[in-house]
Amino acid sequence: MASAIPGDEETPLVADNSPPQAARTTSHTWDIHILSLAFLLVFLAFGAAQNLQSTLNTEEGLGTTSLGILYLSFTFFSVVASLVVRVLGSKNALLLGTTGYVLYVAANLKPTWYTLVPASVYLGFCASILWVGEGTYLTSAARSHSTDNNLHEGAVIGDLNGEFWAVYALHQFIGNLITFALLSDDQQGGSTKGTTLLFIVFLFIMIFGTILMCFLRKRSVNSKGEQELSDAGACASLKSLSKSLANALSDIKMLLLIPLIAYSGLQQAFVWAEFTKYVVTPAIGISGVGSSMAAYGAFDGICSLFAGRLTSGLSSVTKIVSVGVFVQAVVLILLLLDFSISSGLLGTLYILFLACLLGIGDGVLMTQLNALIGILFKQDTEGAFAQLKIWQSATIAIVFFFAPLMSFKSVVVIMLAFLCVSFCIFLWLALKTASTILSNHQELPTMSFFWFSSLVRLHITWPIVSYAATWITLLTLTAAVASISPQVAFVSAISPSSSFSQKCSTDGSIRMPLDVPGDILCFPPHMFVKSKVDLIVPPVFAAAIVAASACVVRAAGMWEHDQTR
Repeated sequence: MASAIPGDEETPLVADNSPPQAARTTSHTWDIHILSLAFLLVFLAFGAAQNLQSTLNTEEGLGTTSLGILYLSFTFFSVVASLVVRVLGSKNALLLGTTGYVLYVAANLKPTWYTLVPASVYLGFCASILWVGEGTYLTSAARSHSTDNNLHEGAVIGDLNGEFWAVYALHQFIGNLITFALLSDDQQGGSTKGTTLLFIVFLFIMIFGTILMCFLRKRSVNSKGEQELSDAGACASLKSLSKSLANALSDIKMLLLIPLIAYSGLQQAFVWAEFTKYVVTPAIGISGVGSSMAAYGAFDGICSLFAGRLTSGLSSVTKIVSVGVFVQAVVLILLLLDFSISSGLLGTLYILFLACLLGIGDGVLMTQLNALIGILFKQDTEGAFAQLKIWQSATIAIVFFFAPLMSFKSVVVIMLAFLCVSFCIFLWLALKTASTILSNHQELPTMSFFWFSSLVRLHITWPIVSYAATWITLLTLTAAVASISPQVAFVSAISPSSSFSQKCSTDGSIRMPLDVPGDILCFPPHMFVKSKVDLIVPPVFAAAIVAASACVVRAAGMWEHDQTR
């Protein structure tokens, strides 16, 4: 198809080319519709089964261990996944990949070490080729669609990625609604009823999704690579694979993108294993896992659709990722500070609220990472998507293996630190790529680029940025210390060990200061609870003071000389 495009562009007879053009346009979009629906059917079953592993198959940690083995196998097989996809073709890779998911769900009908573990290993292989095939197939369709219709390639890739991930994300909503409808908690025996019926229903749905993939058209993404594979032997193919992986790891853009890719896998595993086990189940029970993950999937899908529609290039990707990172950080901070609401309707709504925020963050990361890889790595699409799945599956495997050895709060702290570091590195990548594009005088979308070009100018004038960042940091710390100091002094004064409180007749009591110095009013210590809000107010107050100071400096005209240049 790609070879026919130049001929079409050179042909002056527009009327004669209209019917084939319309047919090609329809086939591109129709293929994405089929691909999205097939993935929805396959993963609504697997996703729900995966969410239940840490709560259903708890004997000797069978469920969590099987998921760890799955993603460890996924990591290893992702190294050769791009070669397998090139040999089989993206469509055949998709068909073969779905068989592993069917086998894994079938193994849950009789969950033992002899059924789940082998199914997990085989699924790791199938998942690696399935996801590399998906990224390759979707990017090929997007590029063909943009070429046939003379559209901006980055916008088309973002649009089709948004559609795919929006439909795909609905698997959490639909699959977990089915789980919620078919599963019920046995109040007397302490077990869960309806698991066999649930997995039988899932098997039929997955088989239908696999059949649907047969209607996809075959695509040739990398004709040069396919020609090399057809002319060379296995040894040459392995050499080509090694060279592709080495080139990807030596590319500075990929190295700077890997931390955010790793975090995207980390946050997914956190939702599947830690969030459902330590947040959802204690609050609303095992049957509530379905409703919370349904909310997660619904907002994941909605956010994926809107994020994909808004994607037009590097500038829009950077802004959308920034929003997603902020939402993820809010959830992690709430969990870290152990905010909770008493059981009841408000407690359930609070859990659903956290699940929705996590869904928004996942929708942003998945759509934007896939779109960014399609935009930045045009020469080796299969290798780039293989790197995406290698690092995602590696971090997922690490979570499933090592998270049970750590406390829940330790996992949250690690995730929050990882999020901050990976986002800073991503911003560095965005600034570096944008400054390179500007220096090469390449065109970029002008509608949303004004904000991003300002960051690029700051990147070029790095000494000024460092100077400004240093002063902003000092001002923020000063304001934070000044705002929290009175609170620290007050808490120290009323603590039971202080000389002020020792005047109470009862040991361990806390004395409250009054207007009259001689009066003594003491209270038992259980009536006082430390507020977690006090840890948030000083930094927020400091940030507000610094922002207001910046506005005052701006109003004073101290930056006018920079604008007149």
